[in-house]
Amino acid sequence: MITLLLKHGRSVRYLLITDYLIAVGTFGIALHFRHIALGLNIISRHHIIPEALFAFLYAALILILFSALRLYKRKVWLTRAWHSRQILFGTLISIASYILFKAIFKGSFFLESRLITLNWGILLLLATSVNRLWLFPALLRMGSKNEMHRQIVIIGSEEKGITFANHCLKENRYAMLNPIGFLCDKRECGEIITQNIPCIGSLNDLQNIVDIYKIEGAVITQTDISHSQLMDLVERCVRLFGWVDVHTTQSAVLHENLETDTLFDIPFIRMREIQRGSVTRIYKRVFDIIGAGIGIILLSPLLIATAIAVKKTSDGGIFYIKERVGKNGKLFPFYKFRSMAVGADQDENRAEEIRKHIQNSSDEKQGKIVNTAYITPVGKFIRKWAIDELPQLFNVLKGDMSLVGPRPVPPGEHEMEENWHQKRFDIKPGCAGLWKLYASKNGVSFNDTALYDLYYARNMNPLLDTYIIIMTVWVILTGRADT
Repeated sequence: MITLLLKHGRSVRYLLITDYLIAVGTFGIALHFRHIALGLNIISRHHIIPEALFAFLYAALILILFSALRLYKRKVWLTRAWHSRQILFGTLISIASYILFKAIFKGSFFLESRLITLNWGILLLLATSVNRLWLFPALLRMGSKNEMHRQIVIIGSEEKGITFANHCLKENRYAMLNPIGFLCDKRECGEIITQNIPCIGSLNDLQNIVDIYKIEGAVITQTDISHSQLMDLVERCVRLFGWVDVHTTQSAVLHENLETDTLFDIPFIRMREIQRGSVTRIYKRVFDIIGAGIGIILLSPLLIATAIAVKKTSDGGIFYIKERVGKNGKLFPFYKFRSMAVGADQDENRAEEIRKHIQNSSDEKQGKIVNTAYITPVGKFIRKWAIDELPQLFNVLKGDMSLVGPRPVPPGEHEMEENWHQKRFDIKPGCAGLWKLYASKNGVSFNDTALYDLYYARNMNPLLDTYIIIMTVWVILTGRADT
């Protein structure tokens, strides 16, 4: 839990901790006054303890809901009207969901009294509003007066970086960031860039600058670098600080299409360390086993019908099984229903197209590279509706894949990729991925695909996984799975 909190800035950590304590505390206060509801036994310990224990779990679910409502985004808490509205929505949905769960599951861990539930909702709304709308801004102002800002360096001295620095100085009580200098390769060290903020070194000086100036974070705005250089910078910053905010031309596909955070109307993508902790491993594995198990059970008639159709309508096996690259480059047998004629994977023309896509046209938007001449009649149907992908649920149960993650690739394609492309396989490959949601609309370049996967690897959480799965189902139902 401590590791999860440390991934966020001080302001977000404060809000996460206080929101959780308020959710639990207001529940406790509502319980304390349960004698208002006649007929309830306030002494029976076995009656109160299950309710209180459930409150600790439900408070964590409230944090997830608040996150879905963007209540931990700077652009929300810096806009009072929007912030107030989201607090109200969050509280109403939290209490309504509690009542709904109570009606469905009917356990001893739910409050019996509607009056106490109502009291909890009122207290939760009032306490959260006071904390977020009055106390939190007051603490920001206090921190600003006492110079408690986070010391940061801005990498890149182009227009966006200069604009960001000027706003930080002008509105420092909101930003809580103190830019002490720029890192830039095309300026002289010591040259004043804006408002007495100088260039303090080049990109290669990052480690030394951190030690000399006690830097606590970085913002990347430099645009005249390659994707490889950008991801190398991200990796270096993450190792030093645990996070980095990015707004560059190379990352535009992310901060233009994803739900990003903004500061002074500049959208930023937050990149963190690739998540490898025990909490992440446990949640991913539980999520995968439950999701894949339910999927196999519900879709078993379709699996059987597809197997029969593939066998009866074309020569060859039912399944297409080939090695794919998994986590940390490890190979594993990858399962699909066969949708193409036997020998289609030996198509030299397709192999050459893939090589060009990766090496020569990595910024050109493109859909799937497929020689349609090899697709069987049944294959055309099952590919359109992603039925051919369903056997990968067994890959998930085996532990070779996850429900959500980067798309696994053949070993030959993996060898063509640059090192920063391959970094996305520091996590398990998945059946569904963030990039697919956008590829189905306008196509994506190979670099875009890798960027989406790396963003996911550095920001994955149960809420994002759920969103990707729901939206992937929508892509399938609208017949865009094979685009």
